[in-house]
Amino acid sequence: MAKKVVVQVRLPAGLVEKLDTLTEQGLYRDRTEAITDGIRHLVDRYLGGDAVSRMISLYLAGKLPRNASIDDLEIAVDLEAVRKIVKGLFGTDNIDEVISKMRGRP
Repeated sequence: MAKKVVVQVRLPAGLVEKLDTLTEQGLYRDRTEAITDGIRHLVDRYLGGDAVSRMISLYLAGKLPRNASIDDLEIAVDLEAVRKIVKGLFGTDNIDEVISKMRGRP
């Protein structure tokens, strides 16, 4: 079994009530299981995808500047391969232009 670590957090009462509703509905055994699953989803969202997905997520979360490029990500990937894929899909690897195209802006 993996080592467990106790992490104390303070949550808004309304959020805890919703968490309790999930356990009452049988979706989770307890709060710990629900919170663990939520954190797992968060980690997967930001660390589980490919470089382009991470860059877009970071950009939308305001963690990358508007003029960011794929070179700004500190991850071990074949940047040229990713750049080629992005350029093939969007005609550019500039994140602002990619996001604009994804949102249907000219």
